[in-house]
Amino acid sequence: MATNKTVIVLAPNGRRQNVKVTPNTTILQVLEEVCKKQGYNSDDYDLKHYNRVLDPNAILRFTGLPNNAQLEMVPCTKARSKSNIVIGIQLENGQRLMGEYTPEVTLAEVVQKMCPDQNLERTVLTYMHREVHGTEALENTTLKSLGLINGKAMLRLMDRDPQQMNIQKHVSQPLKPRESPNTSNENDDKKFSNKDLNKIDSVIKKIKPNFEKLQDSSQATETEEEGMTQKDKEKDILTTENDYAMPSTSKNNSYTKPQTQSLVENELMDISDIKFLGERNALVFNQAAIEVLSKDELPNDFYDLTVNDAKVLLRDAKRRREELEDAPLLTTVQRQLNHEKQTLSQLNKYQHTVIRIQFPDQFVLQGVFRPLEKVQTIKDFVKNYLIDSDSDFEIFTTPPKHILSPDAYLVDENLVPSTIVYYSGPSALRSDIKERAANPEQVGRLATRIRMSRVNQENEIDETVKNSDTLNSKSNETLNKNNKIPKWFNPTSK
Repeated sequence: MATNKTVIVLAPNGRRQNVKVTPNTTILQVLEEVCKKQGYNSDDYDLKHYNRVLDPNAILRFTGLPNNAQLEMVPCTKARSKSNIVIGIQLENGQRLMGEYTPEVTLAEVVQKMCPDQNLERTVLTYMHREVHGTEALENTTLKSLGLINGKAMLRLMDRDPQQMNIQKHVSQPLKPRESPNTSNENDDKKFSNKDLNKIDSVIKKIKPNFEKLQDSSQATETEEEGMTQKDKEKDILTTENDYAMPSTSKNNSYTKPQTQSLVENELMDISDIKFLGERNALVFNQAAIEVLSKDELPNDFYDLTVNDAKVLLRDAKRRREELEDAPLLTTVQRQLNHEKQTLSQLNKYQHTVIRIQFPDQFVLQGVFRPLEKVQTIKDFVKNYLIDSDSDFEIFTTPPKHILSPDAYLVDENLVPSTIVYYSGPSALRSDIKERAANPEQVGRLATRIRMSRVNQENEIDETVKNSDTLNSKSNETLNKNNKIPKWFNPTSK
């Protein structure tokens, strides 16, 4: 749902009230605003959408209500009770603090009681994708405004610079404008100094007489060697031209390496600087240290559903329905065979898998494994870098949360060719390991290189197979020509 939308509420007196909402507005806030304007008690009513009574604690972005949704106030079937709320705060180091508060308590009071040394100006509290940061926002936001009247809730606390809060993370950098051909030619001219130009002129002067002799000799050989075949002449001309060809001095043929080759060499140099921690090419990096790139906010009309968007959604829905209706019925044995075929294709395509184990403090441990290894090997690998290697822990994938079985194979747990698993346990990475953290960009390039190594090998194999097929076809043609088999002859066995 986009920002600044509206819902229409029908009051018991027959009047309709328009309420402006945001994705973070709660159903209780909408109900309280309507009751305040129409003179009703919000504790005696609920909001209903068609035949569904909405939870007053629900946030509007998770209710699935469209823009200009028609809501109705209905009497409560049971009295709405208010009680203390159990609040849990998860810190960046993985520690969790618990406390019990009333719905009227502000977030600033919760932080000051549970984390007295925390600076409110640098504090960011996250609840259900809603971020509250800054002293003023924390003091004006209560637990009730978050939709918390009773029960339990978990908040996430982060320490961030206020100036960095308006910068969006993990956004690709905008493309640079392409340079005009005039500027590129000027830059190519600047690459060559006077010394380089003098060297090129000297090389041309040395090669020019040889090139003239070559022309004279080629004319003489044409008259003398009349008995030579055309194929031999072409071979001689090609070899002499390759040996004595004069280099071009145009601006397009520069003496610098191609751009793609230089980019690959730069990436290889970056990867060569990486120092591994131990076996399995172990690396550690900080997920929070990834550079952020700024991006302008999208306008509100960007989220509006247009006619073309509706056509695309309807087309995809019809296509999906046809696929489900036309799909053949499979037995258990057939489904098992399809699963085994998929597993074998993955084993044939990927020889290694890159596993990243993310800890609660945003540090990530990376290792390279084989697809037919078990999950227990990952746990043994993690134990080598923990403070307490004897501590019991679990690793799981999400969403949804799936705890990995130690006896399962990596390929059966869908951990091929790469994945992120999460660590859950009392221990953490050692401090000496964290000090040797690598650059996240270099680690990402290394992981991409490992995944693409097998694909490149397959491309080479495909090329060799194609070349062998072409050679076999040519050999068959030559055999047919030598044996002079008639076209009408069909060698069929009866």
